[in-house]
Amino acid sequence: MVLNTSQLKAMQRASGDYRSINRWKTIATFQFDGVPFTEILKKAGVTSPAASVRVLASDGYFWPKVNTKLTPADLARKNSKGLAPIVAYKTGGKDLDPEPDGTGPLRYVAPQYSPTDMNKPSWVSNLRLIEVGPLPKGYKAPNAKKVPVNEVWVYGRVSASGPVALWIPVVVGGAGLLVLAFVIVEYVVKRRKESDGKPAAADSPGSVPIALALLLVLALVAGACVLGAVPGRAATSVTYSMADLKAMPAFSGHYTFLKQLEPYTYYEENYKGVSLSTLLQQKLRLDAGASKLVVKARDGYSVDLSIAEALQTYPGNLMSIIAYEKSGSALSAGDEGPLRLIVPQAHPGKRDQGGDANTPKCERMVYSIEVDPVPAGVQAPPLSSVPEGSLAVYGAVSQPLAPAPQPAPTPQPAPSQPAARPSVPAAAQPQPATPDAKTKAVAYFAGSKGFVTCLTGAAFSGILPSGMRSAVRAALYQVGVAR
Repeated sequence: MVLNTSQLKAMQRASGDYRSINRWKTIATFQFDGVPFTEILKKAGVTSPAASVRVLASDGYFWPKVNTKLTPADLARKNSKGLAPIVAYKTGGKDLDPEPDGTGPLRYVAPQYSPTDMNKPSWVSNLRLIEVGPLPKGYKAPNAKKVPVNEVWVYGRVSASGPVALWIPVVVGGAGLLVLAFVIVEYVVKRRKESDGKPAAADSPGSVPIALALLLVLALVAGACVLGAVPGRAATSVTYSMADLKAMPAFSGHYTFLKQLEPYTYYEENYKGVSLSTLLQQKLRLDAGASKLVVKARDGYSVDLSIAEALQTYPGNLMSIIAYEKSGSALSAGDEGPLRLIVPQAHPGKRDQGGDANTPKCERMVYSIEVDPVPAGVQAPPLSSVPEGSLAVYGAVSQPLAPAPQPAPTPQPAPSQPAARPSVPAAAQPQPATPDAKTKAVAYFAGSKGFVTCLTGAAFSGILPSGMRSAVRAALYQVGVAR
């Protein structure tokens, strides 16, 4: 189900003053207008009390956190002031500003249920997706980054139609199977008539669907050839344990931090860790064309960094680091650590001093670094495969080149005993083997896989009309040569 901001504003309205406490114990109160979350679930046809709900932002952040559950009953719960979770679209009477400078246009907001509740981490800015689970096995969830800025998509176990009509691929696939079956039957009937001595018209009505179906098959075969022609690459994906990271050259620094949103909190801390420069230029090697890093957290949040941001030296000779210690103590798991990305301020200082907000890039609970563009065949390691306190690095990155081995010094013969060079008869010299015709053909198609694939495609073309057959075989020949 797709809802835009105009539709949400036309639904039942809820408003109130929502008090919040964040991880730094900062207390603030905000006035919000929005839609009761239960109204959205009702519109989506969610009736099961066993449903689990998750809200996701455009940057990948989600709530509730890992291994916790948010139910329809939780979303209907009101506090002592009568406030319940909402999807907010206004604060202080003004529309929420969209990213990158704002928290809107839609934001998930939950109230406090006691004066000490740390509820601010549950607020999801730049809301894009509402997931209703548990999702069926193999369900492909939409990408939050592809949802238009003024919309929210509700997907999963909902009765309303989703943003993509799932019946379309089913119907198209079924029609394709029917056409293929029809083509096979008609081809068999045609061949039987020919074997019985009955003439079969070349331009019979069945020739058109036969040609179309075979072209589809040949297109798939040719596509396989082209995909196989992409040069291979050693898939680089390495996981460093905490011990591995601590064994690398450490970087320590006194870092300043400025929050992006009110009350624009400014603070300073000492951190120790491994610089991204050490990780990506010494322990590993960036591939040519590497454009950016995507640093991912265990709670779904992600941060994009350009290569320059990751490797540059900031004011005060500070570097971007993967930190594992703060003020001499290990970073606590589930809150800040065990690993955290620290990106220094490009312009140090408070907001009124011209300082830049760097906390959105100082990501907590880091577990992987993706180096884009990710080559074909390189898969992102699943969160479950990376132990807590470890760091996976993958993508457009390679192992460092090993230094070239130095040739061993050639021993010099003693002057009194000159070494005689043995003569080798001409017949004993190794002669290059003369390749046979098959070897030449395989080499000409640059590999047995390409040779066999193209021959298979050529065989499919055998039942095409003569003009089409020649064109298809010429195309397959070019594909083979391109390998």
